[in-house]
Amino acid sequence: MDSLLRFYKIIIGFVELFFGIPFIGGAIIIGHAWAPLGALIFFHFIGLVLSFIAVKAKSGSVFGIIGNIIAFIPVVGMIMHILIGLVNVYQGIKDK
Repeated sequence: MDSLLRFYKIIIGFVELFFGIPFIGGAIIIGHAWAPLGALIFFHFIGLVLSFIAVKAKSGSVFGIIGNIIAFIPVVGMIMHILIGLVNVYQGIKDK
């Protein structure tokens, strides 16, 4: 379970970093009527459940849920996606 959670956090972190790319990530999110934000909240919720099961750090998933709720604001969203992505990739690499 630990390796699955680590892989999951790294993948969701890279997805968040992708959406943090200026103009490209924003264009995709706005073009899909902010639906990717809802999907990311759902994926972070899955990560939170997996973190509870594996008894690992939960802060990346909680930060992802809260961050994606406020990420509908264009510039704030870009910054939040970058921060959330970095936190999740770091936790995925660090958690042993």
